[in-house]
Amino acid sequence: MLASSVGLLMLSGAALAADPGVTDTEIKIGDVNILTGPASFIGRAVSLGSKIAAAEINAAGGIHGRKIVMATEDDGYVPSRSFQALKKLVEVDKIFALNGTSGSANILAMMPLITDNNLPTVVTTTPNELVYTPVRPTVFTVGATYQDAFFAQVKHIHEKIQPANAVYGLIRQDDDFGAAVEEGYDRAIKQFKLKDAIRLKYKRGQTNFAAEVAQLRDAGVNVLVNGAIIAGAANILSEARKLNMPLQVAAVWSEDMPPSVNLSAPAGYPYLVSDYVALNEPANDKFIEQAKKYVSEDELKGYNRYTVLGYAGLKVIAKAMEGCGKALTRACTVEQLRKIKNFDTAGLMAPISFDNPKQLSGTAVKVYQLDLEKKTFKSLTDFVQY
Repeated sequence: MLASSVGLLMLSGAALAADPGVTDTEIKIGDVNILTGPASFIGRAVSLGSKIAAAEINAAGGIHGRKIVMATEDDGYVPSRSFQALKKLVEVDKIFALNGTSGSANILAMMPLITDNNLPTVVTTTPNELVYTPVRPTVFTVGATYQDAFFAQVKHIHEKIQPANAVYGLIRQDDDFGAAVEEGYDRAIKQFKLKDAIRLKYKRGQTNFAAEVAQLRDAGVNVLVNGAIIAGAANILSEARKLNMPLQVAAVWSEDMPPSVNLSAPAGYPYLVSDYVALNEPANDKFIEQAKKYVSEDELKGYNRYTVLGYAGLKVIAKAMEGCGKALTRACTVEQLRKIKNFDTAGLMAPISFDNPKQLSGTAVKVYQLDLEKKTFKSLTDFVQY
């Protein structure tokens, strides 16, 4: 009888044993992001979005009484550091799920750990095709591809802006992110039979682009697909201005953020971006006003498009965890994520749905153009699938 009782107690304890990161009072969610270096304003914005979402969820009672706790690690935008950061979060901090995932090469570096630990992961900042092809069972992606974003811009330039004697050129980073940019460019070049003069690559971290821009000028480029980001993108435009190059420019969505605009606008090119996040919309104003309940005015100075992405990612993870009831497991959370359909983002982006073979949502983009005087962006199209 005693042995039987002990056996029942052991079975009961095993049944109640939670996955890592879950206690009676807390759920620990991981965040690997760019918190140092030139791109740190991206990572800090993602983490800010997660912080706002966690505070909002906790203020409403948490997930069946459990409060969300964020555990954040810096990777400095270096893939090898991303792997080590996630290893620490998994082995030391014992996270339950992952929301912040840094850049394209960074999330790919973390994939073995994500897969080995069956870690529920929502990727909102780097919707690179390599993230969801092949599909990883526990990885869910939000956002349009870089391919679609650049195809949309080149299509708009060709069909609507129609620059005279258009000669197209590309400069992009020599990595997976850059390859995705080039795929979108290549699709447009072939589909619209455009004049493709030159394609250039550069190493991540490069700061001097005088030689590359001279090559673009010598090739006669007047429509530039600028696949650089932040300081790199600005340096390219600055060099082009020194050479008085007349350019129509398509840029990465990172260039719609205030720090990027402040760096690039002085060159005087009213460049385009495509984005799967709303810019300068009433939904953004409402979000910022609500966020003031949970973070300081000083923290909100770091708000940009990536704040919205960090926020939406954690909110959709929370929705999935809520569906598991008190018996929260990683397996259940993944199953609930697969059922997500038309999750409302209050207009911050298209509704999120993962009920598809790729576990991919939010692939429509809108094309915007920089207003140099106001340093804001005006819509040129609606959200469109490409």
